[in-house]
Amino acid sequence: MQRFDRPDHHPARIVIAGGGVAALETAVALAAQAPGLADVVLVAPSETYHDRPLALGEPFGLGRPHRYPLAALCESVGARLVVDTVSEVLSTERVVRTASGQVMGYDLLVCATGARRFPAFEHGITFDRDTAAEDFDEMLFDVEDGMAPRIAIVVPDGVSWSLPAYELALLTAAFAERRHHPETVITVYTHEPAPLALFGTAVSREVTRILDAGHVAVRSDVHPDVVSPTALRAGGAWAGADRIVSLPRVSGPHLAGVTADARGFLPVDADGLVAGHGDIYAAGDGTVSVVKQGGLAAQQADAVAASIARRLGADVVARPVELVLRGLLRTPDGPRYLRAELADPEGSSTISAEPLWWPPSKISSRWLAPHLARLDADRAIALVR
Repeated sequence: MQRFDRPDHHPARIVIAGGGVAALETAVALAAQAPGLADVVLVAPSETYHDRPLALGEPFGLGRPHRYPLAALCESVGARLVVDTVSEVLSTERVVRTASGQVMGYDLLVCATGARRFPAFEHGITFDRDTAAEDFDEMLFDVEDGMAPRIAIVVPDGVSWSLPAYELALLTAAFAERRHHPETVITVYTHEPAPLALFGTAVSREVTRILDAGHVAVRSDVHPDVVSPTALRAGGAWAGADRIVSLPRVSGPHLAGVTADARGFLPVDADGLVAGHGDIYAAGDGTVSVVKQGGLAAQQADAVAASIARRLGADVVARPVELVLRGLLRTPDGPRYLRAELADPEGSSTISAEPLWWPPSKISSRWLAPHLARLDADRAIALVR
């Protein structure tokens, strides 16, 4: 890895494009590992950050995810916030153009914009709390009124992170039971060979048992296709439902000026360097990766931050990247913590009622989660005073 030469020992200009897990993990990690060596600017499309997975429980009355002002969060790690979107990269000039027309120079660029979510099917409901929260809420009203006794939850082909589908199914089944509608039937249709097969056999078997106990049926390895608001084809057969809810598909960021595959995802090496670019990194769902999940995005961001820190002269030891998949599944009997090493899911498949990481948040991250926990603690102390 080529060391970055800082003229006159000035901090290197690090532009981070994005405002999600990977972007913030990179910023917090750089502040911790390369203090005084990097002038970090976060270009984010929003003024706030929140844990998107926590929003899944919102329609069931499980609370709303806390929103963190990005300006304050950036200030806490010595970074600056620009509310905008990077629309083009001119790598030969080391500048980015933003949607508002700004031109910003960089020494090193981190693309952490995430992926673009879009409906997998023309028909049915797409579960997306950011853009169409009311669609799922209306479905729950129908369940409460007994107007929708058959609910289909669909994991489309190409969607690798399926845990939200099983959590939605369990929470919807429990919701119907509390409303005294035992006739409600919840069925998950998925392309997976078994529920949460990514986590290995031990996790998959226990999750299957939990789903059965929660009165959720599963049809796996069926490659579902939603053909109308109340009908789908799965495994070569037709199935009917009163409401069909699908997880969204994703495509890459299609960032102009940066190498990408046919779907717009950015190819990266083990350090997160984008293929064909010596000064552009990428991390998160916008990269060419098998699984799109926040915890894995944070681990990619850790590798990026460590590589940048080393290039800036910080004493950071290079370690091999061994991605670990972690997931928190909310069930009627409490949360279940799931863990598997992507290189050996069968040998590491673990599920527990006790936390397997700390803090036990929906998205596990080395730097960001503890940092947010400290901010929350400071806020609580301030309120008491």
